[in-house]
Order: sequence, then C-alpha cells, then structure tokens
Amino acid sequence: MNPKDILNKYYHFAVIGVSQNKDKYGYKIYQRLKERGYDVSGISPVYNEVDGDHMYQTLESVEKPIDVVVFVVNKKYAYDYIDEMTGLGIHYAWMQPNTYDDELLKYMKNVGITPILACVLVETA
Repeated sequence: MNPKDILNKYYHFAVIGVSQNKDKYGYKIYQRLKERGYDVSGISPVYNEVDGDHMYQTLESVEKPIDVVVFVVNKKYAYDYIDEMTGLGIHYAWMQPNTYDDELLKYMKNVGITPILACVLVETA
C-alpha cells in the first residue's frame, strides 16, 4: 500500500519516538499528523507529555484503536514494537528514513506487518 492510500484510508496513528525537541522529526511528524486532523497517540519511553499531550510508554497502553504505527526511532528499538503490533493486530508500520534495514524489513514481513517506506512530512506536505 502506498503512503497516500494509508493517509486516505486510515485515521488512527501512533508515533513512536515523539520528542519534546521541536527540531526533532519525532516532534514534527507527531504535530503534522495532528494538524492534518488524524487521531494521533504519542509513544515515548522518555517523556510523559509533549506540549500538554499525554505520551504512552507502549502501544499496548493506548486505550483507543491504532491503524498505523509511525516509527521515528533507531531500528534497534523497533523489534519490541513490531512484536507489540503483532499482538495487537496492527498491520501497517510507516518507517521513516534511517529507521530500518533489510533485516528488520524481512522480520516485519515474516510476522505479517506491512512496511510503508516514505517520509510522513513529505507525504503530508
């Protein structure tokens, strides 16, 4: 599925790696999706809140539906989140540049996760 289809079909997003630093992509992507009217949950093991929004520690702790998970973290942290996605029945992982390698993509496909490889900021411009 291409990025535009994801944006047109799905409404509930979770962004992993939300930061309080307004210069970081985790912050920019989280804000852009919210600005575009999507229901966005922030995932951060570091921050409890960003701009007054509650941040969740894990995907499993989010009380509302999640259709797509956006990754803005180092690929070494991705495996645990991929496993969480599998357990929750979430099938789409939107991988930002430099958040994946061939090994991770293979793992994702093997567990039934479809990777979307594109920059959210470019696709939502």
